[in-house]
Amino acid sequence: MIVRSPSLGVAPSRGSPPSHGGAIDRAAKNYGIPASDWLDLSTGINATAWPVPTIDLIHWQRLPLANELHELKQAAADYYTIPNPDQIVCAPGTQALIQTIPFWFADQGMKAKAHIIGPTYAEHAIGWQRAGFVTDIIATTPETRTQHIADILQSPGGTNDIVILVNPNNPDGGVIDSADLIKLAQMAGHHDKWLLIDEAFMDCDPTHSLCPASDTLDRLIILRSLGKFFGLAGLRLGCAVMAPALAANLEDRIGLWAIAGPTLKVAQAAFNDRQWQSDMRKSLAHDGARLDAMIAANSDLALIGGTALFRLYHGKNAAKLANHLGSRGILVRLFDEDKDRIRFGLPGIENDWLRLQKALADF
Repeated sequence: MIVRSPSLGVAPSRGSPPSHGGAIDRAAKNYGIPASDWLDLSTGINATAWPVPTIDLIHWQRLPLANELHELKQAAADYYTIPNPDQIVCAPGTQALIQTIPFWFADQGMKAKAHIIGPTYAEHAIGWQRAGFVTDIIATTPETRTQHIADILQSPGGTNDIVILVNPNNPDGGVIDSADLIKLAQMAGHHDKWLLIDEAFMDCDPTHSLCPASDTLDRLIILRSLGKFFGLAGLRLGCAVMAPALAANLEDRIGLWAIAGPTLKVAQAAFNDRQWQSDMRKSLAHDGARLDAMIAANSDLALIGGTALFRLYHGKNAAKLANHLGSRGILVRLFDEDKDRIRFGLPGIENDWLRLQKALADF
């Protein structure tokens, strides 16, 4: 699908927003169940959050300090295995970066075409369209994704065209391994194009991240999210990784004090907590297998993809099951383009697992 947008400076209206996970307020209204009574399994946010400590009052009272931002970047660089912390730009959530980068990209004079590798997170296409880019949304599968990207990057012309890939992809969980991604990023540089990789769900298995090689790939932009794996979406912190000169320019665009003082302290501590990270990866792998077994035993849904933070299933009764669960205050994720697909996040505490088990058994 080719979507043509107005020229830069005349941003199109969003119109009806795409559906997303986490819309508890809407579900509460639709089903007449108070928002506080819902079990939200509609997102890929870890239900078992990193344990936030008490934050010194001073971090709520004064503006964040420059050295605190530097310390956060160093902790992020160590955690993501980024060679140089000067490659990192911190923003109040990955969504803020998704909305800011297209306009910033255009301001650098790189007004070309944006190729979204789909189906994926809808906000990427919206962001590039609003910035006035001709946006090509390409239907792929995990098996065809690498070749589609290579074909775009090797096509003649298209200087400064940018390919946007979510890896692991949301919602199918497809992963392109790091060796192939390095080749694609090198291909982008050779053909004067760009590759943007959204690694929001990479934390559960970071072996395929391009962060460790990011200092050698000048036409690469990587997005990382604190909220998903650490279960701290309300903290609002996302990182962009790119060449240091570009990072400095984007940071200027975002402006001073973009990251709240309490966020700086909590995120730094979470990045440094290696034991929790290791234990959580093992726990999520176990819980994903538990959810698959529960779904298989209580429905006709077939597993078709996912990550350690969400599972994607397919079946003719997916919409009916989602409605049944909604009537019991359990929110899962359907998709506008295919109502036979349904995505489940993982429950957290045991009572939530039992609540889901009972609702499935009643279906």
